[in-house]
Parts: sequence; C-alpha cells; structure tokens
Amino acid sequence: MLKTIAIVLGLLLALVIAFGLYRTLTPPAHLYVKAGSLAGCPARPSCVSSAAPEGGEHYIAPPPAGVTLEALAQAIVDAGGRIDDRQPDYLHAVFSTPRMRFRDDVEVLRTPQGLQWRSVSRFGYRDFGVNRARLEALREQLAARQAGG
Repeated sequence: MLKTIAIVLGLLLALVIAFGLYRTLTPPAHLYVKAGSLAGCPARPSCVSSAAPEGGEHYIAPPPAGVTLEALAQAIVDAGGRIDDRQPDYLHAVFSTPRMRFRDDVEVLRTPQGLQWRSVSRFGYRDFGVNRARLEALREQLAARQAGG
C-alpha cells in the first residue's frame, strides 16, 4: 500500500514538473505579434505593464520619454535578455531566471504616445517582484544613458 502511494505521488510530481517545463519553454499565445495588441496582465502578481490602469498593482511607468526602441533593445541585451522578435514598432525579449531557468517575456511596443512595455512570467503565480525590478532597472539605465552618464 505504501509503495502504491509513493508511485502515485511520484507520477504526480513528474506531471507537475513536465507541465512546468512545457509552460516555461513555450512562448505564450497572448504576445502582441500573435494577438495584435499589448495584452493585459493576468490576475496573478507576476506581471507588470505600462498599459495597465495607473495606480493598480500591475502598473509600471513606461520607458523614459525620448528613448528609442533600438536603445531599449541594447539595454535589454546588456541586462542579459535575448531578443526573440524585432520589428519596426515592436520587440519581444526573453529573460531566464538564474537558478531555475524560468522564462519571462518582455514586450515593448511603439505607440503614438511613446513606448509601452510589459513583463510577465510564463510560469508560476508569484515572481517576488522580479519583473517589476527588471523594468525599473532598465528605466534607470536608460535615463542615465540619456543624461550622458
């Protein structure tokens, strides 16, 4: 009986791990390139977006005014991101967490109002503020470059 329970628990654990790997390795369907708009954030706290309602838990300020998509792409690469898709008014980058190799998607869209961005974890409920901290660090780096520092 104990052996049967151990086998069942082992199989359940294997399924959870397989699902997690599938989710983190598969690009989401809600990316701008596939959906035609910058998606909103899911209910989980592992997403931030400059297109979210201001003052809400998912809101983050957009990149500094005057920053080009090219400068932002370079800052993303300098921060360890990989550019997966680059178009004249859009870019999609992927960051991997150091230890578990979970993937986070960063999208940047040029709109008439300026650049908008979104960062979301592919897998997991919480990200412990990683997506927000990443975009804040990018904003600081870009502002410093603009100021000549």
